[in-house]
This record gives sequence, structure tokens and C-alpha cells, in this order.
Amino acid sequence: MQARAPVEAADPAEARPGGHDGVYQSIRERILSMVGTIEEPVHLREEDVAQELSVSRTPVREALKRLGQEGLISLQPRRGAVLMPVTLKEYTDWLKLRAELESFIASEAALNASKHDVDHLRSIFAPFNENNLDERVDEYAAANVAFHAYLMRLANNLVLEKIWNSFGHGQMLRSKTIQRLNRAHDSLREHLAIIDAIDARNAELASQLAKAHVLGLLGQVNKSR
Repeated sequence: MQARAPVEAADPAEARPGGHDGVYQSIRERILSMVGTIEEPVHLREEDVAQELSVSRTPVREALKRLGQEGLISLQPRRGAVLMPVTLKEYTDWLKLRAELESFIASEAALNASKHDVDHLRSIFAPFNENNLDERVDEYAAANVAFHAYLMRLANNLVLEKIWNSFGHGQMLRSKTIQRLNRAHDSLREHLAIIDAIDARNAELASQLAKAHVLGLLGQVNKSR
């Protein structure tokens, strides 16, 4: 009798609905957490990633291919998946684009937000004030990401979300930028002003404040070069 090839053990990520998406999301989050900290290219080996996530290589391979198509990583012949550092030029180019996107997002959020949504936006920054902000800057950076993600949700625009997901990896440098430029206090005041405009359903003001918020960051980044 001819010997049968061993069958690869069932992968939990492949067995459950949406499992491959779960692997993709896990790898994407890991990449985004790394991109703002690395200074040299990082080779992402399928087998290493699969072992860390306790899944087979198949969903990892598919996730890396998808991330390569999105531009988050580079798929290179004979080298496989490579995560490249985000350059300062790429980051400032992203901020210029983001200023326009955030302007539109805030405008749409002002038109769509319910009282519950406004309360949630305020709750994101409720733990922070002028007295404790310097001590909690890492927490504030995470709140900053959560705030902009919620505004994106309120904009309710799938096309915009695809654009953001394609280019938004550059924004992951924000946490370090907030710390390096000592920008947390200005950022908090600007965010609260945007929330006030959304609460008043003043789409034009929310749009103006959101754009100014990003351009203010861009100005500080350029000055710090």
C-alpha cells in the first residue's frame, strides 16, 4: 500500500468563520506597532509568524500577500515579506493628505453623530487633564488613535475607510510624534474643540478645526527637522 503524505493538523484559524481575517488583523496590528519604531528593514518569515500566532503557514501567507497588496509591507523576490521603515518624507506626505481626509471625516461626523456618540468621544479623553497629561502621554497616544478611529466610524464612508487603511500605517508614528514634540497639551485642547463642534452639529467648524489640528502637527514636524 502506498504511504500517504502526513496531513497537516487542523488550524483553528482556518476552522472558525472569519479565522483568516483574524490572522490578517493580528499581523496587521503587529506591523503597525512596529513601523514607527524600526530604523532598518525587517524580514517577516512566514514560519516565525505562524509559530508566534499558533497557526499554520497558509493563513499567514495569505495575510502577508494581502498586506503587500495594501502597501504595508514589501513582497520581494527571494526575500519574501519585508517591513520597511516609514521615512519622514512619507510621514509628512501622509499628513498633508490626512489634513484633507480629517476635514471631511469631522464634517460627516458632525452630521451623523448622536448624543451617545458625542458622550463616547468625550469619554475617550475624560481620564486626561492639564495636570496629569505629561505623566500619561503613552495612554493619551492610544486615546488619540481611538478618537480618530471613532470619527472614521461616524463618517460611515466605506471608500474613505479603504483609503485610510491603505495609507494610514504612516499615522502610527503619531504616538512617538506626540512625545517627541511635547504636543499632548495642544492635541487635547484641539480634540475637545472638535468634539464641541460635533456636539453643536456645526459641520463647517468641525471640518476647519480638524484640518487645523493636522496642519498644526505637520508644522511642528517640519520645524523639528
